Amino acid sequence: MRPFLTFALAGALAGLVLACQPAPGTPAAAPRQVHSVGYGSVTVYPDYAELTVDATFTRPRLRDAVTEVQRVVDQVLAVSKTYAPGPHDVRVSSTSSNKEFTYVKNKEVFAGFSATQSVTVRLGDLRRLSPYLEQLLATPISRIKNLSYGHSQADSLRREADVLALADAIKTADKMCAALHLTRGEVLDVSDSSSPTSSSTNGYQPAADIELYSKSFGGRGFKVSPELLRFDSQCSLTSALK
Repeated sequence: MRPFLTFALAGALAGLVLACQPAPGTPAAAPRQVHSVGYGSVTVYPDYAELTVDATFTRPRLRDAVTEVQRVVDQVLAVSKTYAPGPHDVRVSSTSSNKEFTYVKNKEVFAGFSATQSVTVRLGDLRRLSPYLEQLLATPISRIKNLSYGHSQADSLRREADVLALADAIKTADKMCAALHLTRGEVLDVSDSSSPTSSSTNGYQPAADIELYSKSFGGRGFKVSPELLRFDSQCSLTSALK
């Protein structure tokens, strides 16, 4: 009887060991985690402005319309290069043209040929923006459009906001752990959960257009005052709990 008892006891112990082991393919229990979100923001004053100037004319002959546009664009370039002397500060588009029609007594009538050319200018000294605009308005331009402000170190400022958001997420996680009388362990996951619409400006101010139907300002100067730019960031943090 002893050999049989020894064999039965060995078989029972083997079954107990197998019962204590997880079944094949069973995932291990996930570690306890704490999730937190942090926010960072950097506010600065813009250091450049960018705008586009249009010259548009309609004449009976296309050649005359193009000649008139070129004359005005030459004036704009002369003024712009005084205020924006950098090699890439002034960009000129190609001339576009098309036929223009108007309505007379509910009938479409050919008005002439329209020609348009644009000059885009980046001004690095905002203190010179007002006098620059005043000189532009002294020329027969048709429109100032896409007037916007930005910062030359925008990428660095966004990264600075990212770091602040991460620090805020860590601080929030530590406070949550302290309230639960636990200790925050290693970081399991970090992600930037910011979206393009997370900031009202994202470092740039909305562009403004100025239609120049009338250039009479009653003797007052033309002044544009930019507002502060804000770079926002949002960070999600997942940490283990000890």
